[in-house]
Amino acid sequence: MKKILTYLVVALLIATGLNACYYDEVATFEGVPTNVSLKNDVQPIFDRDCNMSGCHDAGPAHSPSLVKEKAYKDLTSGGYVNTADPENSVLYLSVNGGGMPAGRAPLSENDKKLILGWITDGAKNN
Repeated sequence: MKKILTYLVVALLIATGLNACYYDEVATFEGVPTNVSLKNDVQPIFDRDCNMSGCHDAGPAHSPSLVKEKAYKDLTSGGYVNTADPENSVLYLSVNGGGMPAGRAPLSENDKKLILGWITDGAKNN
């Protein structure tokens, strides 16, 4: 009985260990995504990588402000997005090899594509 219990515990530990090694595969976009939401897709990128103190916060050291309450207005009225030529938008050029976010790791290719997709979709306040 003790031997069976030992085997059962070992099997359970192995199964738990194998399950702990599982990870979700991150989907990558083949091209530029569509139906990109500022609120749900792009703003979380700004919140994670851009709008911290001393960068693009509420009273930005560097324009534009990318906090939720100001990002849309500052980006669209400040000339940072060009819906007629999205790939040449200041915002996209800044994150796609233009040194933003400064002092941090570059954005992932997916994050860059989401920003480009949002601009391509018309840079809506959605």
